[in-house]
Amino acid sequence: MIKNIRIVTAVLCAFAFHAFAVVPVTVDTVSKAQLTSEIEVSGTLYGKDDVTLTAGISGRLLYVVEPGTLVNQGDTLVRMDTLPLELEKARQQEMLNRAKINLRLYEQELARLQKLAKASSAAASQVDGMQNKHDLALSDIALAEVELKVIDDKLSRATISAPFSGVISERYKRAGREINRADELVTLLDITHLEVRLYVPVKYLKFLHKDIALPVKAGDLSAPETTTAKITAVIPSTDPRSQTVEVRAALHVSQEQVWAIGQLVDVTVPLTSKGDVLLVNRDALILRKNGTHIVKIDNASTAAQIPVIVGSGKGQLVEVSPLTPASLSAGDKVAIRGAEQLQTGQKVDVQIKPE
Repeated sequence: MIKNIRIVTAVLCAFAFHAFAVVPVTVDTVSKAQLTSEIEVSGTLYGKDDVTLTAGISGRLLYVVEPGTLVNQGDTLVRMDTLPLELEKARQQEMLNRAKINLRLYEQELARLQKLAKASSAAASQVDGMQNKHDLALSDIALAEVELKVIDDKLSRATISAPFSGVISERYKRAGREINRADELVTLLDITHLEVRLYVPVKYLKFLHKDIALPVKAGDLSAPETTTAKITAVIPSTDPRSQTVEVRAALHVSQEQVWAIGQLVDVTVPLTSKGDVLLVNRDALILRKNGTHIVKIDNASTAAQIPVIVGSGKGQLVEVSPLTPASLSAGDKVAIRGAEQLQTGQKVDVQIKPE
């Protein structure tokens, strides 16, 4: 019995010593500022106006530009055989001339019948029949003129010019082949206006908006090519598998730099908080099953556990939001060493933070 009392007394004494012992801790100061962190993602270079040109008409190809050719805006890329269209235009022109000849004849006959009708020498039905032929001739003329415009449009499509300066990357059809309308012929790359397309995790969508500058680098790791790109579009459509959103940014390229369409580049995406947030040293975080807390040390060297929600971080600093907003503010001291077992109300011995 006496032995058991001694054991209980020893345990109580140890507990009391632990509860009221002064624990040495190292502290750091809570700050309040914008948090600027960053992530690195891979992007791919594209020409902003890259286009695959198609045939506007059916026919036989006479000329198709070769892949790798540098072209200027307005240069001929594709030329087709226009002889069938020219023959069709000539035939339609003769149809128009024929309709005009008939119109003159009907005008003369109509005028003669109208005079005879006034003298009661021609029936009204004869006048109406000639008037109908006259009107049909006018309609034939209008249709022929429209058909000539259609043929002229096809003739203009028989020659395809470069819509902008660039380089031909691929040729799908060669000269001499018969093609149908809408067949793909060549791909023209815009090497003057480059853009980088990257995919960013959707959880960072709130940090993305137009005109943000993104550092870009590629090439040899020892001496990489570097430049910047400015965000021009954020497409808020999430891929279900990767949970990413597409971002497009216009690339700033100097005359000395050489970039290739389809090249992979490393892009740094800055993540800047919209306002000032509370920042603490990562070492101040104490992780437990029931949540995360930090230990605040007041001016009386007394500890107080402050439950927090952890946000983004950069380097040694991390954003925290106390569950009770008034319990933590900028300038407060928090323990970064020796706080693992501290309880609220426990006294501490504040040590100088090592540099």
